[in-house]
Amino acid sequence: MTTVMVFFAPVWFAGIMTTVIELGPADRERVAAVVAASSPDSLRRRFMMGGPARPGDVFRRYQRFLLAGPPDGVALLASRGGTPVGLLNFVSETPGEAEIGILVADAWQRQGIGSALSRWLWASGRWRGWTVRATVQAGNPGAEALLLGQGFRPVPSYERGERDFALVVPDWVTMTDVMKEAADDQDTARADGAERRAAGADPRCRGDRHAGRGHPRRSPAGVPAALLPGR
Repeated sequence: MTTVMVFFAPVWFAGIMTTVIELGPADRERVAAVVAASSPDSLRRRFMMGGPARPGDVFRRYQRFLLAGPPDGVALLASRGGTPVGLLNFVSETPGEAEIGILVADAWQRQGIGSALSRWLWASGRWRGWTVRATVQAGNPGAEALLLGQGFRPVPSYERGERDFALVVPDWVTMTDVMKEAADDQDTARADGAERRAAGADPRCRGDRHAGRGHPRRSPAGVPAALLPGR
């Protein structure tokens, strides 16, 4: 049975409400709809693919990851007017650590979908103290702005052409302060301080001795290897 949890404070854009629910295996078609509504360029950026990114092929390869729920993590779906428009995947291989990725269908990008998904995740209160990591392709300012607005900090990257970010999840009150300062504060030093508070004391947010030395990621597309085909 699918566990449905609706976002506690729906976001409105152009008179349309965004709702967020937690997905289960029965929601395969809704996840496929988000992938199908995403352009090859968006899919290449999301999965850091070097070759063709046909929606059907991408979904077949990554569906286990895109639908991953407890105990591997959580999958969230954003909808506008009943149409699936965005997907957040929060996947953990190690207790206390997780990777996060967000995909928004092209027609709905830059309309607060990614922020609505992220706010649901943090407001749930289930991940306080966890170290969360994200990887985006270099030259993707929208994705970088979303992560920085959530309090993520850049960390050294393993791969050329990619940017890595990390966040130690604070309590929700601190998180709302961080997001407000990152979005509204025009004083760069103060906004940077807010992001540092969210990053917390995790020493891995300060550097990585293997960064830039050609050490491979655990999987070819930033997806936990255990959730790829053949595992």
